Formats: sequence, structure tokens, C-alpha cells
Amino acid sequence: MKNSTTALTNLLNSGQPFFMADLYTFSLINGTVLRYALWDSDISYLGNTFSSSGPTFKRSKIRLVIGVEVDTLDLSVFANASHLINGQPWLQAARAGALDGAALRVDRVFMSAPPVPVGGVIQFTGMVAPLIVGRTEAKITVASYFQLLNVQMPRNLFQPGCLHTLYDSGCGVARSSVAVGGSVSSASTTSIVSYSMSAYPTGYFDAGYLGFATGALAGTTRTIKSFSSPSVMLLNPLPTTPSPGDTFYIYPGCDKSQATCQNKFNNLPRFRGIPYIPVPETAQ
Repeated sequence: MKNSTTALTNLLNSGQPFFMADLYTFSLINGTVLRYALWDSDISYLGNTFSSSGPTFKRSKIRLVIGVEVDTLDLSVFANASHLINGQPWLQAARAGALDGAALRVDRVFMSAPPVPVGGVIQFTGMVAPLIVGRTEAKITVASYFQLLNVQMPRNLFQPGCLHTLYDSGCGVARSSVAVGGSVSSASTTSIVSYSMSAYPTGYFDAGYLGFATGALAGTTRTIKSFSSPSVMLLNPLPTTPSPGDTFYIYPGCDKSQATCQNKFNNLPRFRGIPYIPVPETAQ
């Protein structure tokens, strides 16, 4: 069931012609909010302005079902170099992970005298799932919030490794306390970043992540596959090769073992694993 205002209900029941437009709201995890209108002029709705000069959208049909089934929305975004996300071209930013974890809301507004909406209804809300980015198009899958109900039960498991996620509230390690800054040196590629920074032992940053602070890749982050001074091998390649002098920040990873929790992070009181539990093959 969708709620509507009295004015919208009256318009729909009047039999008079009206116009419809879809509004797209992307809420990124860094706090940036992108608002677009599929119309030939900007539309003001619920106190916000939706731009008509953004990318072009093409979406799949939206269906409504009773129950807790996880529904998905397939969205194609066609953007050019003039469409930006935090200063980066739209598709380049999407390829770099700007939309990872973002929330999407699709509204449909109804107008008797465009571009002023009489009212609107929410068509779909969800979170951006995996996406594929090409040269002119980004194919995005958006899953409804019911996917958050897909949690493992029971949630607490008896296992040797820690149950916390590194840097979350349960872990308690502050990113700022372990961040290491550096700059790119020559001989870097899209998969291997050579750097200039303090020396650390081999493997120290394995399973951590690296994020660029300056240069063409500013705002781009990548998981670290392996670390061996003076280079970092990334799990997924960068969209472009970093330039010498570009600065970055790098965070160590965690293998969730008791030794790593103690020796690397000095965080043993918050360790939530059971390292001495017998393996399943142990005979009693």
C-alpha cells in the first residue's frame, strides 16, 4: 500500500490529464547525496531540487509482493564526462567504488502544471549491490532493504577467529590510530603501487586497504592483496595508473587471530574469538 496526499488523491480521481516524472536519490556512504529528475527541467520536491541535467536512467519494472521477499531493481545509467560525483566523472567514480554501499530511492511525482509536483509516491528503496561499468553505461543492481534480514542464525558462533569486523564498534580499533600515509613512486601500475613511506614488515598490510588522497584517483580505495616493501599489490586493479607524487593512506588488515589482535593492534581485551576450541575432526 502506498500513501498519498489529499491533493494527489484528488488529482488522480479528477479524470484530468496529468504528467509523471521519476526522481532518483543516491545517498553515498561519505554523506554525498545525488538527486536527479527524469524531466526536461529541474523539479523541487520535499524541499530538495532534483537536477534534470544529470545522467540518463533506464530501469526495469518495479513489482510489489506481500511478504519479506528480497526484490531487486536493475538500473542502467548513461553518463558522460560532464556528469560528476565529487569532482570525478560519474562512470569513473562508480568504477572506483563511489557507489559501494550507497542507498537509492526512486520517487514518482505527479504534476498538473509541470514542473510543480502535486504529490508523489515512493516506488523503490534499496541498497546498491554489485555493478558493472562500461565506457558509456553503468549497470547497477539495487536490492531492497529486506536483504538486511539475510543474516546468519545463530549470530554468535564458536570459532577460533574473531567475530568482530576490523575497525567496527565491536573491534574498537580507530582507523586514525593505525593509518599510514605515503606517496606513489615511479614504476607503479594499476595493480601494483610502488611507494615512498616508512618501512613495515612483509605482510603487515595484507587484507587491509589503500585509499588515494590526491591526484586523479583521489577518493578511490582498493583492498590490499599482499604487501612487500616497497610495493603494494591490490586485489582489484585501479581504473588508471597512479602518478608519481600522488599521496595515499594505507590501513593494516587483520587475519582475526589472537596473535594479530595482540601483536599488531594491542587489542586483546576486545578479541571475540575462541582460539582453543577443538577442531571438528578432534575425537573424544
